[in-house]
Amino acid sequence: MRFDDRLATVLRHRAAGPRAARTQFRQLLDLLDAPRESRDSSLLAAGWLRLGALGEAIPAAERAAILRDPSVRIRSPELAIHLAEDEPDVSAAALSRASLTPDDWDALIPRLPIRARGFLRLRRDLPEGTVALL
Repeated sequence: MRFDDRLATVLRHRAAGPRAARTQFRQLLDLLDAPRESRDSSLLAAGWLRLGALGEAIPAAERAAILRDPSVRIRSPELAIHLAEDEPDVSAAALSRASLTPDDWDALIPRLPIRARGFLRLRRDLPEGTVALL
């Protein structure tokens, strides 16, 4: 059995400076987007708190640029809704990168802020049912 301690490792280190903050923000995006079957809920809560704190420290334009990077994937509805509630640039960048199942989109859309739904309407690659729901 293998123990995944990547989130604990990232959280052990404080982001000392703007570059470290951006790096840790990117790492947390990846880790919080991963499946959570056997993860410690207190560790996940700490990860979400750190992501929020880093979001306050990193300007919105930089967060949006991180999210627009082609290597960023958002497959978690929880991460998508978290980022959709952010500033407009961040929300638009996150929702443009989100790749969810039709069921996840159907569950997520009613929870999205109206402004974020507008960003989704610009996408041309969403499932038909999702477009109808929008």
